[in-house]
Amino acid sequence: MTRILTRGPKVGLCNICGAEGKLTEDHTPPKGCVRLTQVEMKGIVELLAAEPPGNRGRVSQNGVKYRTLCHHCNNDLLGLNFDPEFNKFVNGVSSIVKSSLHLPNTIHVTAKPQKVVRSLIGHIMAQRLDGYLKGPHTEDLKDWFYDEQRSMPDYMKIYYWVYPYKIQVLARDSVMRDLRTDDTAYFWLMKFFPIAFWVVWDSPNGYDYPHLNSFENYRNFGPDVEAEIPVSLVSVPHERWPEAPENHRFCAFGEGAIGVIEKKPKSKRS
Repeated sequence: MTRILTRGPKVGLCNICGAEGKLTEDHTPPKGCVRLTQVEMKGIVELLAAEPPGNRGRVSQNGVKYRTLCHHCNNDLLGLNFDPEFNKFVNGVSSIVKSSLHLPNTIHVTAKPQKVVRSLIGHIMAQRLDGYLKGPHTEDLKDWFYDEQRSMPDYMKIYYWVYPYKIQVLARDSVMRDLRTDDTAYFWLMKFFPIAFWVVWDSPNGYDYPHLNSFENYRNFGPDVEAEIPVSLVSVPHERWPEAPENHRFCAFGEGAIGVIEKKPKSKRS
């Protein structure tokens, strides 16, 4: 059974800025776009097993929380500045997906893409104990995260798609290997109803997905520029993609990669 660790030390290095001090708990995905209910967390390998083990995972009472961020990064930058746009985008997708109306192949949600992306990256950066300087481009990402006038780095591609499933998947510092070409993609992943985000680093050969929506067109947008962000309702990969890819590819997951299952409340006896 994989040991699930989310509560880091009370004092340490912030996963985003690297400053040493008191650490706070970050909800991932952020509050405001998911229900904060009791959840069970399991290692991603256990979740993907053909016959998942019957062992109970670690239980959290109100969603997944990582004690890895300083107050400023967690509350001032994410909570007050970036998360409102992320929540606006996610909740906009959710309300449309849940609609009983006949929908077109592509819908559009109005949001500020640069803030949506910074919120996403910040919360994935939180997903590892002692995670500062772990993973690609840490120092440059910190500078980009703090300087809202900087364009989205060209070494980072962010894909997204409708995810109409219940199980959440959280993974950073993971790799996908193509056995035919030996090309390797380093990736981060966040999946939860109603949307999935896949961050692919350094544009390896064979890892372009033009059928998926991405934030490619918003690289140079200013922080307060809104866009009608398209969301395809027809290009929807299967539930376990990309963590369970095609036959000629396989994934190796970074420390702390998990699947999250919402626990149903026990019914009260009459």
